[in-house]
Amino acid sequence: MNTAISVKNLSKNYKLYDRPSSRLKELLLRRPFHKEFAALDNISFELAKGETIGIIGENGAGKTTLLKILAKTLSPTYGTVTINGKVSSLLELGSGFHPEFTGMENIYFYGALLGLSRNELSRKIDEILEFAEIGDFINYPLKTYSSGMHVRLAFSVATAIDPDVLVVDEALSVGDLYFQKKSINKILSFKERGKTIVFCSHAIYYINQLCKKVLWLKNGKTEMFGNHYEVTQAYEKYQLEKRSDNKDSDNENVVVVDVSLRPVLIEEVQTSPFPNLKTGDNMKVKIKVITHDDLHPYKIAVILKRIDDLDVTSTYDRDGELLRGDHDINLEFPSIQLKAGTYFIRAYALDENMLHIYDTKDSLLFNIPKESIEVGLVELPCKWII
Repeated sequence: MNTAISVKNLSKNYKLYDRPSSRLKELLLRRPFHKEFAALDNISFELAKGETIGIIGENGAGKTTLLKILAKTLSPTYGTVTINGKVSSLLELGSGFHPEFTGMENIYFYGALLGLSRNELSRKIDEILEFAEIGDFINYPLKTYSSGMHVRLAFSVATAIDPDVLVVDEALSVGDLYFQKKSINKILSFKERGKTIVFCSHAIYYINQLCKKVLWLKNGKTEMFGNHYEVTQAYEKYQLEKRSDNKDSDNENVVVVDVSLRPVLIEEVQTSPFPNLKTGDNMKVKIKVITHDDLHPYKIAVILKRIDDLDVTSTYDRDGELLRGDHDINLEFPSIQLKAGTYFIRAYALDENMLHIYDTKDSLLFNIPKESIEVGLVELPCKWII
């Protein structure tokens, strides 16, 4: 059987009561005193063995509810879920840990909750300790751990299972930068070994890098399901339109990140000629990168975007060496064949696997003026034969 996951007409409803006494009234009077909320409504999809699916959507869309049902920690109200093989989940990392137990005791305790026998855990203990990197603290109570140490230990135990299906919910957003990179590589190793992965994230870059199929949930329903690029493009367009309709409220919720904490920082992205180019001009891009040390090798990638956030093209130095330290990087687009419009360059500093984003920065907008009645995005060579 080639099907790893089959979800058919899946729904999950919750009863919402206005007050606690309504539950008792409902029980005694045999009448409903609740409203029903559909966290998931008629979701269906199939995933073949070895495939990776991305789950995207806004907060409250039903993503975590779906993942909990796939991980078998929550039961559906209607519909069926069929999973062929062993399932491991990275949902609420460390939720089964006990603060009074030592790290070693928690490995066996948490591992048992995940379905591993004591013998299996004993065989994997060296692998778990090596990945967690908490040293002698493994023999101290969990309450003495930092939050980062807690997460590293939980992640190490959860990924020590050799599952057929791995369910991941925002595991890459926890821990420090070094641990996030290790997490990416670990999940990538599952994919390379032909495991089926269900991956949920708000980071569209990760979704596109790791997944071939994407399910977009909106208010508990399937908004779109299919090819990763088509679905994420539609989702980003929706987000862009939503932001443009509500710019003021967006400005109130901007999260400022201390750039000094990033090991690789893009300080500047410039394009020339600026601000106006013509179709056929040579366009040059200059990217200035500064680093705090030489310990983090990186590559630079760029995406040429239209002002509405449409990706026109992307490129990186495929044959170049990994970079270390500060660099001034120059990129040239000879005879750029863009039609009229407003564009910009988005530069990325990425790790050696082209998965983890150290930093990203946009150039200023540049324009290509309209010189004819022709429409479109690019000028393609053509020959009229009449």
